[in-house]
Amino acid sequence: MKNKAQSAMEYLMTYGWAILIVIVVVAALYSMGVFSSKGGVPCSPCFSKFAYVDYSAATAGNGVLKLTNGPETINITTITSTPTTGATIDDTQSYCLQYAANCTSGKSIVINNIGTTGDQTITIDYITVSSGLSHSDTATIHNP
Repeated sequence: MKNKAQSAMEYLMTYGWAILIVIVVVAALYSMGVFSSKGGVPCSPCFSKFAYVDYSAATAGNGVLKLTNGPETINITTITSTPTTGATIDDTQSYCLQYAANCTSGKSIVINNIGTTGDQTITIDYITVSSGLSHSDTATIHNP
């Protein structure tokens, strides 16, 4: 009888420690925010030709979106924000001057005046310098 009791106790202790370790690991991952859905990229779907860098809706009615240009040199022709209009490139922070200069690969684009309530659809119309063809790229920013 003593042998069976000892065997049962060893079984419980072994699996007890294993379960305790799993609980500690899951708690550590949770505290690091691994399971959090907040943060990250607030756009879905994001732009296909521009890399998302950051977005801030801190100023009421004046969201700011920062992107990086993709592999092509482009000329941006228009930027629109729906339902709020008036989105513009911030010339003081962008290497891609508003609707004028060539925007080379890897250069920053900062877009101001994006609405900060509800979903905002941002559309960037541009011309690829190498081909001269017009393109359009769209993303939806999700505001709380």
